[in-house]
Amino acid sequence: MKIAHISDIHCNYGTDFNEKIFDKAASMVNKVDPDLVFISGDLTTDGLLSEYELAKEKLKNIKGKVMIVPGNHDERNLGWKLFPEFFGDTDFIQTYDDIVLVGLGSSEPDKDDGRLGRGRHIKIEEGIKKKKMTVLGFHHHVVPVPNSGRETNIIEDAGETLDIILKNEVPLVLMGHRHVPWAVKIHKTLLVNAGTFSCNRTRAHFGNTFNIIDIDENKIEISVVNIRKEKEMKMIEFNISNGCCTNKYYD
Repeated sequence: MKIAHISDIHCNYGTDFNEKIFDKAASMVNKVDPDLVFISGDLTTDGLLSEYELAKEKLKNIKGKVMIVPGNHDERNLGWKLFPEFFGDTDFIQTYDDIVLVGLGSSEPDKDDGRLGRGRHIKIEEGIKKKKMTVLGFHHHVVPVPNSGRETNIIEDAGETLDIILKNEVPLVLMGHRHVPWAVKIHKTLLVNAGTFSCNRTRAHFGNTFNIIDIDENKIEISVVNIRKEKEMKMIEFNISNGCCTNKYYD
């Protein structure tokens, strides 16, 4: 199964959103022809109605099945009421041939910090199927992300969340928020962050990026696509059957 992992689009009519980059990136995603596109939040900048309308219109340029969870920017200014209207449930369990995708809203209205809470912890465990690979997706991160400035906005219940993930050996967790592509293996889990798809607030030389995730029965391989340079680079490869992991940042 091939997943395109997108995050932090930041649609607006100010300086945050780079429409030219978005259009180029959408075309690149379509050429990849993924089985699923997962967007880990921050479709908007201020959660405004006009931004939701713009995001809805722009996402029509991405073909195929798209699943979305909200980010902290999407919950601003009553945006938390608009998200279900435009993009459906903030929390879901979606079953595919090869995986079960558990999407969770980690944001709270008008706060940059995130939290999952007991209800969503229960949903994680409900989504774990022994005969299918479980993939979790939410906006905020559970461990600090290098090269992303102050190591803030980790979800408030990161310890309990990480404990559930690790004890259930969830193989893949997809996140965004910090505008930096990064991945690390902890125990038998890959924690993967996507950079920003089309926001002008990029960090240093990371630029605008998205992740491509290739999953088969025994292996998860994740590559980062630099949109401006049109270059793809393998970030991490995890052999589930023997636990071996190759990470470009540390190997």
